[in-house]
Amino acid sequence: MAGEREADADRSAPGLQHRIARWIRPSIREDVRALTTLDTLLEKLPPFSPGRRGASAGYHSRFYDSAEETIDIVLDLGESRAIDRVAVFSVSAVFQGENIAGYGFPRRFRIEIADDSSFEQAELLLDSTSTAPLIRREFPVQAVTPEVSGRFLRLRVLEHWQRSDERYLTALGEIMVLSGGRNVAIGASVDGDSFTSLPDWSRENLVDGQTDLGLPIGPEQSSSNGFLSKAQPEPVSQKWVQLELARPARIEEVRLIPAEPFDAPSQHGHGFPRRFRVVASLTSDFTSPHVIADHTEIAFPNPGDNAVILPASEVTAKFIRLEVEELWHISNGTYSLALAEMQVYQHGHNIATGATITASDVFAKKPFDRVWKPEFLVDGYSSQNQLIGLDQWLSGLAQRAELEWKIESTQTRLQRTVEGTTTALLFLAAGLIAALVALTVNTLVRRKRALARQRDEMRTRIARDLHDDLGSRLGGMRLISESMLADSELPSSMHGDLALIHRGSREATDAMRDIVWLLDNSEISRSKLVAHIRQVTPSILGGLQCEFTVDEAPEQALDFDFRRQILFALKECLANVTKHANAQRVQCHIGGGANRFTFEVSDDGKGYDTEKTGGGHGLNNLRSRADALDGELAVFSRPGEGTHVLFDAPVRISRT
Repeated sequence: MAGEREADADRSAPGLQHRIARWIRPSIREDVRALTTLDTLLEKLPPFSPGRRGASAGYHSRFYDSAEETIDIVLDLGESRAIDRVAVFSVSAVFQGENIAGYGFPRRFRIEIADDSSFEQAELLLDSTSTAPLIRREFPVQAVTPEVSGRFLRLRVLEHWQRSDERYLTALGEIMVLSGGRNVAIGASVDGDSFTSLPDWSRENLVDGQTDLGLPIGPEQSSSNGFLSKAQPEPVSQKWVQLELARPARIEEVRLIPAEPFDAPSQHGHGFPRRFRVVASLTSDFTSPHVIADHTEIAFPNPGDNAVILPASEVTAKFIRLEVEELWHISNGTYSLALAEMQVYQHGHNIATGATITASDVFAKKPFDRVWKPEFLVDGYSSQNQLIGLDQWLSGLAQRAELEWKIESTQTRLQRTVEGTTTALLFLAAGLIAALVALTVNTLVRRKRALARQRDEMRTRIARDLHDDLGSRLGGMRLISESMLADSELPSSMHGDLALIHRGSREATDAMRDIVWLLDNSEISRSKLVAHIRQVTPSILGGLQCEFTVDEAPEQALDFDFRRQILFALKECLANVTKHANAQRVQCHIGGGANRFTFEVSDDGKGYDTEKTGGGHGLNNLRSRADALDGELAVFSRPGEGTHVLFDAPVRISRT
């Protein structure tokens, strides 16, 4: 695998690109060697191979309206204990068809320990905001806590996770509290608001020993599957398997390790009994047995890839027996008992390795008897890998998280260096090419400028022609109609038509004047726009009194369409005042500075209810013009209090 890291770096970019960059930059070769070293270290750590959990998922809070709604999850360990390590595991869950790693894992939380349930003398063990970044959300968040003791452990959630449906919640797979090599949180009392949906979510599932990461294993692979009994045609059958310790011992707990045969890796919890009990005795006849665990009344859920940890209350025994009353279905209508390992813990160490094994019966069919033997039940291996202690496993996972973070950082830096080097080479080549095309570009620029001059000249000529020809004709129509309207002998039947002609010619003259002004290339500055607005305002407002103010702004050559939209938007606004406001006084203010252009029009008219009235066609036109300029329109009005319109748009500079 050490040589694979350099191959991975090569695969992150085209082969030729990587080789050229490595030849130019020595730092690339150093990063490749660093990745090889990190990869070698990674091979010695516990593998990160998420298993398949059993029926339980973990703890799930209620749903909250806010991410900051603080909740407390409190574990009562039963007595004050010296705490070596605390690990908080995330959980994966399916929501809306998507399997989400780290489902519900809180954004921020703290863990405290105390001897009193009020936590008045609490000691902080972990603040999640100070933990190192993890490459995968599946890694447990851990706190190593030497010389710390307590009975009550509190996880205080400070910021919840938000689901895609925008609901806030917290979900955890497991909390492990290690003391003397054992997880003393198994079966602890859990207090805290929770959402219960069995068998997946409950408070008790937070301390059942099941996680998404499976068994505590090391990198060394196993050559055995474990113990297997003879097959039976019926599930209900009494079988037993027993181990004899080298000497009587005061037992703290028994662990049952489910089988996962390497020749049938998809069968998690292969052969784990459905109804069973575990008993201990000082004598082989079990005349006075001590029941460590009894699961004969209700079928035990398949634990998947997790150890089943059974606290033993420090019973003294030499013989440990697993008695089975209902078997697990193996295949083809047959039922058997299968187990990868039985462990017996004293003072945090497994003392069952190499113990003597006896059983009611043993599967001995060739060639399967090479991997299924009674002695494999205490060989220190699961069906896949060597079993290690919880503290060693969690410590190894923490180191793996740190190494993977370093590897990702180095790979990112390596990739950037390779890309930067090759980019520099490309820029050098591009510079040579740019020099060759410079003349062509220069020619194109000159041609573009010539076309722009021709366009401006044509625009000016069109504006002049419109003004001289069409303007004189419209002016003549206006004078004639005005003269006829003044004639006292004009028949009343013609008065309406002539008034319409007179008004239409006046409006057409004003519109043509705006078009001529817009086409005139010498009128594109900001000050010219403001001056033109000042000029047209009285003709629109008629006899209304208008207070016109302008803020200082730098001179700018404005884009044609920008000037057109601003001019017509302001005229539309003033026309609305004239037609609908019934106002006596109008205020018009232009501002905005270097980057924005704003105008405000206020009147003291009758106003209207903006919530009940959309504003009509005129305001819709204003909104359309604001949208065309990526700007904003705001209208403030109340009945009897006038109307205030604010039009704001980013300045568009002319590129011609």
